Amino acid sequence: MASIPPNSNHIRRFFKNLPKALHSPSLHSMVRAISVTYKPLPPTEDQLRNIFKKYDTNNDNKLSREELKKAFDYLGALIPGFRADRGLHHADANKDGCVNEGEMDELVKYAVRVGFTVKA
Repeated sequence: MASIPPNSNHIRRFFKNLPKALHSPSLHSMVRAISVTYKPLPPTEDQLRNIFKKYDTNNDNKLSREELKKAFDYLGALIPGFRADRGLHHADANKDGCVNEGEMDELVKYAVRVGFTVKA
């Protein structure tokens, strides 16, 4: 899986754990530049499928709206409930309110299309 892009918390933690003797303005600038230019690799469809399956917490081989919401939250959606609703709209062919194994490919295609990346 791709790694999590560095954010301000990662940078603060990095400098907090770094010996004071190594702190310098140029090091600060370099770390900030790396954090701004870092782009995680997009996930493979198999990685996304496995992430979604991991959120089938009741093991019924279907993803409910609530399970989808948790999966999209893990994937970094700003509004996971919205993404869960849109995922259902795109993938739930039989309109039972869940994404089953046969509908999973459409859910994965939707997630790829809207640009989700994998967290480590």
